Amino acid sequence: MEDTNDKKVSQSLERATVTELEGEEFNSIKRNRTSLNYLRLRKHVLIAIGILLIIFFLVGTLALIYTRDQKKILNGVSISGISVGNLTQDDAKKVIDEEVSSLLSKTLKLNVGQQSPEVKLEDLGLMIDEDLALKEAYEIGRQGSIYDKVLAKMSAAKGIDIKFLKKWDESKMRDTLKEALERFSTPPNDATFQITKDNTMTIKSEHVGLVVDSEPLIKKIKEIKIYQLVPEVKVEFKEQLPLITAVQLEDQKITGLLASYTTRFDPTQSARTENLRIAAKALDMAIIKPDDTLSFNQIVGERTVEGGYKDAYIIVNGQFVPGLAGGICQVSSTLYNTGLLANLAVTQRSNHDLAISYVPLGQDATVAYPDLDLKFKNNSGGYLLIRTRTTYNTVTIELYGKVRPGQVVFIENTIESIIPAVVQRLVDETMGHGESVLKQQGQPGYVVNSVRTVKVNGLTVSSEPLEQSRYLPLPRIFAVGP
Repeated sequence: MEDTNDKKVSQSLERATVTELEGEEFNSIKRNRTSLNYLRLRKHVLIAIGILLIIFFLVGTLALIYTRDQKKILNGVSISGISVGNLTQDDAKKVIDEEVSSLLSKTLKLNVGQQSPEVKLEDLGLMIDEDLALKEAYEIGRQGSIYDKVLAKMSAAKGIDIKFLKKWDESKMRDTLKEALERFSTPPNDATFQITKDNTMTIKSEHVGLVVDSEPLIKKIKEIKIYQLVPEVKVEFKEQLPLITAVQLEDQKITGLLASYTTRFDPTQSARTENLRIAAKALDMAIIKPDDTLSFNQIVGERTVEGGYKDAYIIVNGQFVPGLAGGICQVSSTLYNTGLLANLAVTQRSNHDLAISYVPLGQDATVAYPDLDLKFKNNSGGYLLIRTRTTYNTVTIELYGKVRPGQVVFIENTIESIIPAVVQRLVDETMGHGESVLKQQGQPGYVVNSVRTVKVNGLTVSSEPLEQSRYLPLPRIFAVGP
């Protein structure tokens, strides 16, 4: 029994050992197979990577060859419909220059009815930036990575059209249109007037004009398709109203005499008299529009020898001295008084340094070209007409305008203070002892306040203080012996 059992145990042990040995061999075979499969897979991966690298290399090489810079614009590129593909920049510029020149020479018909004047697009101010378009065309396929360049070349092969950058010189266009169309316009005529012999106005009516309507025409021209056959453009006209109408002139019409003033002069002072007459003549028939400025210097102008003016006494720094155009201040002072009586607004006036005798104290006006001026604003509500008249020893200035019935103007002057003249004695070695001769009469100085009062139908409507006048004293001079 025991032998049998031992035998069974021994057989079981043998089977277990065989099984264990078979398992180890199986695992070993399995490990060997796994290693072999890994090596085979690795080999296949390496082969695939190698193939891919070769493909990438070939593709890269082909891409480099495909995109290599041949210094030409890519095939399929055009500029505003003009093919420049496979051309160098210089060759493309020659083609473009010729086309642009032809484009600028195109003419546009301006339809004004029965006639249609033609003008070149270049003369209308068309400007084309061809250099920018050429640069943009040349840069296609030359920017970015190889991939970008390939895509750009493929896109160019399908066709790329770059448009010219165009601009219009509007100032040049307006000048050209004016020159071409001016003869077809009828400008408006303002209402006009003439001064009659009795110093009133006769009025001639205005006429409405018919002129080119520029703004819509300019807009149409800018919208034309310059790359196609340029059509004609219809020119529209519009009415243009005159600036001055008969109704306006009627409202501002000269209806009569506003004011007149006369001063007297010594005709024996020939040079002074001649100067006075020249200045008065320059003022005669001057017309001042409503709200404009009446300027003595502007109307009379510069006083020159060529203008006929002569040397006569003038006041300089409180002394009477010879000077060109002496005497014309009597004309400006006469005008000042006429303007005051016409109730014009005084905007510039200066009194003389010394008191003068041809107008009341406070009512003189000295002038010197160009800055020392006498100015009024024409606030009369109508046109002003200056008329002057000289006689043997008088000068008269009249102002005609829109008369306000019942209006009367008064000027009132008040001497605020009197400055006595000082006495000066100058020794004259040629005179005898104790002798005395009056060389200069002398005169006192004054401070004068003036007021202008306006009455309408006897009722005071305004009382206006005028600019104060200050006159220096003129010394009384004696020449005395030693």
